[in-house]
Amino acid sequence: MDNNLQTLDTEMNQIVDAFSADDNDALMQATGQKSSGGDRREGLSRLNINYDTETEDGQTLTRGDWKMFYDGEYIYTKDVYLRPILRTFEWSQFNAEEGIFSCKSVQKPTMTGDFPDTEGGSKCGRLLSSDEEKLGEDDPLRLKSRSAVCNQVIYGIASGNFVKGNGDKVKVEGHPVVTYFKRSGFIPISSFINTLTKQKKIMQKCVIKIGTQRQKKGSVTFWIPVPSLSSETDITDSDKELMKKFAETVKAHNESIMNQYRDAVKLVSPAKDDDLAGDFNVAHA
Repeated sequence: MDNNLQTLDTEMNQIVDAFSADDNDALMQATGQKSSGGDRREGLSRLNINYDTETEDGQTLTRGDWKMFYDGEYIYTKDVYLRPILRTFEWSQFNAEEGIFSCKSVQKPTMTGDFPDTEGGSKCGRLLSSDEEKLGEDDPLRLKSRSAVCNQVIYGIASGNFVKGNGDKVKVEGHPVVTYFKRSGFIPISSFINTLTKQKKIMQKCVIKIGTQRQKKGSVTFWIPVPSLSSETDITDSDKELMKKFAETVKAHNESIMNQYRDAVKLVSPAKDDDLAGDFNVAHA
């Protein structure tokens, strides 16, 4: 099991080394921007699409704008400029009734292999489509699988012209953030980064302008990200230091998840702990 955590740490170290060495090809491989075969967020501002209609003190907000916690309060903008520094993938399951995540997995730079999770399994119970089809519509395993969501996690640098809830303007330059793209927001960002890869552009050198587009499915209204390339820039020493900090954040997350994974496995069956650990170690060998 410890080997599995070491493998995850090694992946983060490879990203940092490639970034520091200005090795573009190695960087694409290590961060999952380019496939090699087959195909403590604490302190980090969260960037996401706003769905609130007003602030806590009654100020009117625009749904579909970008929302970011900055200098002790939320600020908003129609378009945000984001430069991705590190991308990872993570599986999660959200309990809407309790308003908490019931399951989260480790974060990895690619979507391949196992994703040990807090329940002692992998990918929060997500099954292959072929395995799902073998189960009945109301089978608990199938229902759990369908509720597991893959998150594309971007650690990056945000800039833009924001406003506070009261309308005061705030200009943001180079602010470290983390943002999650999932469900309808997953493909637009993933496809855009794939396009950069085909153009042999390093995502860390790209400033991406991201707006939003309103969508409606039945009675549900939602917004999806709309990315476009704004400009390109060089990688600086401060960017390299930030990459190290982001990697440490991921390592801390993964260590926490792996500790919960071990505890969950022991609760299910102590005898199976070594077998499951062996399976993960083989997969990451």
